[in-house]
Amino acid sequence: MKKRNVLLTTLFSFLIIVGFGACRHGYHRGGFDEFDLAAATNRIASRLDLSESQKSELKEIITDIATRAKEMRADREARHRELANLVRQDTIDCETVDMMTTAKFDQMRKLADNAASRLIAFHATLSPDQREKIAEHIEEHTAADRGFFR
Repeated sequence: MKKRNVLLTTLFSFLIIVGFGACRHGYHRGGFDEFDLAAATNRIASRLDLSESQKSELKEIITDIATRAKEMRADREARHRELANLVRQDTIDCETVDMMTTAKFDQMRKLADNAASRLIAFHATLSPDQREKIAEHIEEHTAADRGFFR
């Protein structure tokens, strides 16, 4: 009986720990879905007191960035297979590695450039108070090892 209780307690504790670990805030292994994007948009909008036009523009920006990121992620398996095949070869050509990394960096650069231009345009629509709220939030969370808008 005692052995059974210890086993059940250990198993229950393990499941609780794993459950909390899997549900930790900000963990999105499969990427963000529409609910996550809406929640992020609403959280940002409420913290900054955005107008309706600002909310719709923010939602458009976030959706566009998420869509582009999903497109980049779609070819992930193909890139991993290509990398695995490369590693299986007897020798690895530096030019091939450079070509693979350059292609990925180009994708990331396009995503970053698009996001930056969209966010710069959005920044122009913010009031000084909204900009100050963002700046204060960045300063608060820089040292706290936390992401933005949590």
